[in-house]
Amino acid sequence: MRELEVLAPAGNLEIFKSVINAGADAVYFGGQLFSARAFADNFDFKESREALEYAHLHGKKAYLTLNTLVKNKEFNDELFDYINFYYENGLDGIIVQDMGVVSFIRDNFPMLNVHASTQMAVCSREGVNLMEKLGLTRVVPARELSLFEIKCIHDNTNLELEVFVHGALCYCYSGDCLMSSLIGGRSGNRGRCAQPCRLEYDLYSEGKPVKTKGGYILSLKDLCGIDDLYNLYMSGVSSLKIEGRMKQKQYASNVVNVYRRYVDYLLNNISQGIDEYTVKEKDKRFLFDLGNRCGFTNSYYYYNTDDMVTFTRPNHQSKDVESEYAEEKLKVQGIFNARVGEEIELTVSYNDNVVTMRGIVCENASKKPVTSVDIEKRLKRTGDTVFEFEDVTINVDDNIFVPLGEVNRLRKEALEELKDKLLSEYRRYEIESVADSKDNCEIFNNYDEKAGKEQATQIETIEPLIISITNRSQLDAIDGINSLPPYDLVISVIDYELFKDIDNIRRHSNAKRIYADLPIVIRENKRDVLLGNLDILRKYDGFIVSGYDGIGFIRENNLEGTIIAGDHLYTYNNNALRFLDKNDIEYNISPIELNHKELKHRNNKNSILTIYGRSIMMITSNCINKNCIKCDKTEKNMILRDKKGHSFLVRNKCKMCYNIIYNDLPTCLVGEADMVERLGFRSLKIDFTDEDVAGVEIVIRQYMDAYIGNKSFSIDYKYTKGHFNRGVE
Repeated sequence: MRELEVLAPAGNLEIFKSVINAGADAVYFGGQLFSARAFADNFDFKESREALEYAHLHGKKAYLTLNTLVKNKEFNDELFDYINFYYENGLDGIIVQDMGVVSFIRDNFPMLNVHASTQMAVCSREGVNLMEKLGLTRVVPARELSLFEIKCIHDNTNLELEVFVHGALCYCYSGDCLMSSLIGGRSGNRGRCAQPCRLEYDLYSEGKPVKTKGGYILSLKDLCGIDDLYNLYMSGVSSLKIEGRMKQKQYASNVVNVYRRYVDYLLNNISQGIDEYTVKEKDKRFLFDLGNRCGFTNSYYYYNTDDMVTFTRPNHQSKDVESEYAEEKLKVQGIFNARVGEEIELTVSYNDNVVTMRGIVCENASKKPVTSVDIEKRLKRTGDTVFEFEDVTINVDDNIFVPLGEVNRLRKEALEELKDKLLSEYRRYEIESVADSKDNCEIFNNYDEKAGKEQATQIETIEPLIISITNRSQLDAIDGINSLPPYDLVISVIDYELFKDIDNIRRHSNAKRIYADLPIVIRENKRDVLLGNLDILRKYDGFIVSGYDGIGFIRENNLEGTIIAGDHLYTYNNNALRFLDKNDIEYNISPIELNHKELKHRNNKNSILTIYGRSIMMITSNCINKNCIKCDKTEKNMILRDKKGHSFLVRNKCKMCYNIIYNDLPTCLVGEADMVERLGFRSLKIDFTDEDVAGVEIVIRQYMDAYIGNKSFSIDYKYTKGHFNRGVE
């Protein structure tokens, strides 16, 4: 019978121990570096060692979250030493988002289990199979997947699947959200999300306001899967993940205990050939009282409906619930021998582990002798250790003298040695770094550090401009511009009619090469859209992939052509670039969260910089059109407007069934030509979304003036430079 792990969160050491006591099989926690909950207490090395020991002594597992993106200059000895500490102390697994970090761990710590974080947004069998080929042992797929999709993945892959079962839900696919980053400079990919999805917005469709059930249309209710454990198990789930590293002890331990009891109940029934599974109403109410955000939902397991959305202010509601879970001590056996003229001796044992300690020579008592009762009382004072004596055998002569302090010492040292013996199977030997990280701190490009005091060498030739379009009128506008140098054209697969028109576009366009931009999210239940169009995909010169499912899809379907890694694959560091190279991914689009000072430390020779376009802020499974208007299978442009007056373009892409939310202003680096040309990029990219013909012509001519002309131009529209100057912490 397959086990079903109850995986608990812990924001500090006290909570870590509490959830173990409450019944968790494993605990995930963050250390001082690279954790996606930067504002949690997190664990220093001393606390981490104590946590690992506590888990292992109780036969439980502990996983470290290293699930943020890592900048180049952070790939240094500190990163190696940080991971090496946990490796040596027996860490059971490490949860990772950054593929550069995955490669770093595989090179340096090949025996350490690596789990693909939900921030990797893996949604399909191709994505999971790719993770297996890269040496990962577990995948935490996107929270948005249904039980049907999870089962399809389980039936067609080999890796363990860890699925969220309780706690807060993000509106965006985890890892694909840049909303907090672009609005306020606090990046979720660096553990600092400001949760703009919990704010109030107005909705407009076709220029008219839409009346909604409430303004909090990006705010989801909390997940509760207690009713769904049987279906989760039958879908092939290996681990049930409870969200909440920012939650208090009472919440975490009590939620864990409820799930512990029902997982045991479920597995016991299944082992007896019974498929009955029901949850008592009082236990559901108990979970509700522990904390909820405008109620609970389990809709992602089955379907997406508007009852997932809070619509009203998403305050976290809870009642005070007091409950403590006592530590389950390890029951040890003890034998104490004291014979006159011989060394006193204490033997303690736990299962097959035996430790014997010897002390001073036993003497006859000159006054009051020590009794077996006196000795037993001292031995049983195990205090705050994980042990307690279940049975003690006392073998002593009559009329003996044994200093009771010596008995205390033997007990303390014997239990400490027994503890070390139990932990020895988890500890690993020290290793030396085999990965060379010194190039991560070099200045790679023609960047002029003094910016003006010395003339920097500019790149003499840049490969053809890459232009991404979303409709035919934009293409016509581009081809109507005289003296435009050869360019590469990108057509989005989710702009379905344009995508299918590849033959006609190739005949009439001036494009040098034409690429298909695969969907960022390729769900298990939507892969047939792509599978049914393989003949069309084979007509393209290459592909832009912004998700691991896309890479897996290309590989498993033997699609040929140039592969460009999109900016949502987040190649923050040169280790990630080396991963691309090893996997025959020729080029990449630079992630937008790096500023120019950080880009100078990045090897950009095979990289593309987007110099114009509305940045994608969110990719969402929840459909705003469906939730707030109706599901009419009609793609349209909508506008979300926040209380500061910013207007965010929303597009519902019905073929692949997701929404795209764009930044309110386009990012424009036309005025940064001198700086851009010193960063050593292979080529530049322009993305068009809702621009009309005039808008397209303006941007293209500005590019031509700034990068290949006389450097004289003006920008008369509102824009942002994004993170090019500011970056993220």
